[in-house]
Amino acid sequence: MKLPAAALLILAAVFLRADSLAQPEPRLVNLNVIAFDGHGRMVTDLTADDFQIADGGKPQKIAFFHPTRRKLRDQPALAANEFSNRTADTSRGATVILYDLLNMGFGARGYAANEMIRDLPQVESAGSLYMYLVSVDGALYPIRDVWPLPEPGSPPWTGQIKQMLDATLKSATKVRSVEIDVFIRIQLTFNMLEALGARLASIPGRKNIIWVTDGIPIELGEVRSDIGEPVDFTPQIRRLCEALDRSDIALYPVRQIMMGRSDNIGAMSDGAGATGGGGTGQSSIATLDLFADLTGGRRTAGKDIRAAIEQSMRDLEFSYQIGYYPPAGSLDNKFHKVRVTSKRKELRIQAKSGYYAWNFPPGTVSTDAFRATAGATLDAAEIGLRATVAGPAVTLRINANDLALSREGDAFTGHLRILAVGYSPEGTVTSGEPIPADFRLTVAQRDEALRNGIVVAAKLPPVKDEGRFRIIVFDRGSNAVGSITVPVEALRAAR
Repeated sequence: MKLPAAALLILAAVFLRADSLAQPEPRLVNLNVIAFDGHGRMVTDLTADDFQIADGGKPQKIAFFHPTRRKLRDQPALAANEFSNRTADTSRGATVILYDLLNMGFGARGYAANEMIRDLPQVESAGSLYMYLVSVDGALYPIRDVWPLPEPGSPPWTGQIKQMLDATLKSATKVRSVEIDVFIRIQLTFNMLEALGARLASIPGRKNIIWVTDGIPIELGEVRSDIGEPVDFTPQIRRLCEALDRSDIALYPVRQIMMGRSDNIGAMSDGAGATGGGGTGQSSIATLDLFADLTGGRRTAGKDIRAAIEQSMRDLEFSYQIGYYPPAGSLDNKFHKVRVTSKRKELRIQAKSGYYAWNFPPGTVSTDAFRATAGATLDAAEIGLRATVAGPAVTLRINANDLALSREGDAFTGHLRILAVGYSPEGTVTSGEPIPADFRLTVAQRDEALRNGIVVAAKLPPVKDEGRFRIIVFDRGSNAVGSITVPVEALRAAR
């Protein structure tokens, strides 16, 4: 199934270029920045001029700046044959507790469970709080999932945490396979975090994961490696953090290791530990700190899960989205350190510490994003979308507030890619080539787009064996993704 390059209308200022898919993708480095004063209070009145950014020690010019509050604009009621990837109850941001049995010893598991059972009923505003358990074989079990939404007026789920946790533990508890050594455990951890990131993409805005864990080693010696050589997982961690960053996910590790216990998952006795650790306590801390630094989260500071949850909720209230284009020729496949500071004195800045400047072939990043979004169960909501079906035509309204509109002189530019995917009742997925949509807006047109969205009109092909269609929008500036699914019945009814 191919979505034809029909008329694309963006305030009469869109320019489609047939060769733009083969052009080098602009690499706008995006930063989610939180600022605090000397008393730990969030600072919300900064402007772009108040920030300074250094990439590899070299000052950078800010190309994109957008203060972001947690509350989304009210969602208008849907008209007939209109669909949205956001509902009236959709809010920006979430705190997610990840109870990690895969990477915790027995004593730490019990300590963490007791702490959560005691403290979670006291947490306020549990509506945007979610929780997942990771089994000893790396499987994700939802305790409170992001979908479906609770019924209006339902009591907070945290009041039932003991029953919910007990039921999930009963389903998930199993004996760890002897085949899951430390190397396999680390790979399962990476796969689990990537799967959770894809699940959370259905929530717009920043998502903070409270990762309750003992951690994983950042490297393995030749004795513990399955290839007989030392292995450094830093590059793999950096790639994973890039994927999490695309979904605006920050990690807040809460390390539960019980010092001096024989079941420490990171303990170093005979090189394995009772649960197949194979690292050192220090290396596990280094790994968790790296995850936090690369995603703009907070480093582990003890076992206090409730304090981490409360801090996460405060951090969600307000942030600054800041972007800059690194110098030409900087895509060198190396890690670039980023430092964000403020001209105001005594402010503490929280942001990711760097990024990997991958020199991918043109189209690689968008292709990976399309593939992941097409295979996801839920629609991605980082970019707000509304679709109206009228006969064979679908009108898509894109929330411009969710796009990286870069300032270039007296104009604003954006770079989108749009793909339609068809799904048969048997699960077969078909798609065509993505449509490029590069545009340049005047200040007045940008302001109009921020108020009313960017409108895209296109024709879908005749309905054949598809059971539903999904339209995916990828922002090449921010790497953000939005998708919206249209049931085939709506297409048939409108024709």
